[in-house]
Amino acid sequence: TDRILEVGTGSGYLTACLAKLGGSVVSYEIHAALTDIARDNIEALGLGNVQLETGDIFAAELPATSFDVIAVTGSLPKHSEYLEQLLAPGGRMFMVVGQDPAMEATLFTRVDTEHVSHTGLFETSIPALTAPAAPKKFTF
Repeated sequence: TDRILEVGTGSGYLTACLAKLGGSVVSYEIHAALTDIARDNIEALGLGNVQLETGDIFAAELPATSFDVIAVTGSLPKHSEYLEQLLAPGGRMFMVVGQDPAMEATLFTRVDTEHVSHTGLFETSIPALTAPAAPKKFTF
């Protein structure tokens, strides 16, 4: 019954897995060509509980506490308070945070209306989402 938000649809593989595990999936992909590929893949599987959106999730106006689960499929330079606000009470979010070479897979859980706990799971390195821009690095 979980309401799931996926950030970064790609080919739709993880989207299909999430659709089988949850109640409904809304998936945002910034690249229209990838959304089209995912749509074909999702339709071929006959999954009717998936809504694919082309656009920047960070520009989307989604209501707070809308999702029970959020899966971010690319890394972000720092955690996203915007995505945290989308978590329903008891909601969970998986996100890889950091910049090469130090990234950490993190589980965020909305404890109550004002608090989100952060649990580091493991170190990893995955490609960054297309947006937002990474913070500038210090140079001499």
